[in-house]
Amino acid sequence: MKKFVLSLSVLVLAGMLLVVPGRGDAETRTISWTAVTTYTDGTPIEPTKTVTYDVFWTQDAALSPASLRTVASATPQTSASFDPDVLGMPRGQNIYFTGDAVLNTGERSTLASAYSWYVPVVSPPPGPATLSSIAIAGPASVNESSSGSYTATATWSDGSTTTVTPTWSENSAYASISTGGVLTTTAVTSNQTATVTASFTSGGVTRTAAKPVTIVDIPAGTLATVQNVSVAGPVQTSPTRLFRLSWDPVTSYADGTPIAAGSVRYTAYWTADPALSAASLRSLVSSTSATSVTFDPTAVGMTADQRVYFTAVVTTTSGGQSPQSAGVPWVALNPGPAAPSGGTIIRR
Repeated sequence: MKKFVLSLSVLVLAGMLLVVPGRGDAETRTISWTAVTTYTDGTPIEPTKTVTYDVFWTQDAALSPASLRTVASATPQTSASFDPDVLGMPRGQNIYFTGDAVLNTGERSTLASAYSWYVPVVSPPPGPATLSSIAIAGPASVNESSSGSYTATATWSDGSTTTVTPTWSENSAYASISTGGVLTTTAVTSNQTATVTASFTSGGVTRTAAKPVTIVDIPAGTLATVQNVSVAGPVQTSPTRLFRLSWDPVTSYADGTPIAAGSVRYTAYWTADPALSAASLRSLVSSTSATSVTFDPTAVGMTADQRVYFTAVVTTTSGGQSPQSAGVPWVALNPGPAAPSGGTIIRR
């Protein structure tokens, strides 16, 4: 029988210890070695025989049998992965790896020479992020007898940001703010300054932010901007595709004073200019008392798949005119190709 002894030149542990990224809190390491293919006299191991490996670790540099603890057993592979903590390896100390090879006929090698490895100390995982600051977003001015919405964003110690629901407050006799951050103003005789404050607590840490807001005195007779401009449809597909632009009726001036019934007219425009420049505006409807208009995108000059913007103004019979409403983006989509027709059956 051939003598079967392993040495460090055969079972290579040194320099082959690799770090493999783990998942969660696990730390996975991999130890690998060269395959055993010969007996110690250099003759090849017969093809009919198979080799498996046992790998051990120990704190005893002398590799006493009683001290050996298994890393892998009877593995045909030439590497083994392990978690140092699962195997009980002491952090911050040296341990020793060794192993043997076993033939399927029962022959077993001697242990490989000890390979020393320092088990690294792992820093504890960072704790949950703590609250660093909060910031308020919302309009810097709100007209009298109207409202504006505010939101709060938290910045955390890990650099991330999230929207939060703070405790809202304000300091003006001309306004109140809801738990949802909606500031509602009353009538004023001149511009007033208010401060919106948000306070948020997380993990025992409280952060506060403040935002100055001007409550604007609107001169009598100033018209409110047209609100809630929207487009829907198609509301008709044959013989042409029609869409509908609509908006809320304007029933009061910007200061809340009612407008006499029947005294307002609306003009609606479209443009390809997101800045809504006056020179670019093209009329959809002019001086109408209705709060909607139906249009054919092609007939009014819109190009298929082109982004356009809608805006509207309101005027009164006495000549007053509101500012333009905010632009509403929309795309006149191409309706797509026609369905196939004229099918025939061909005999082959």
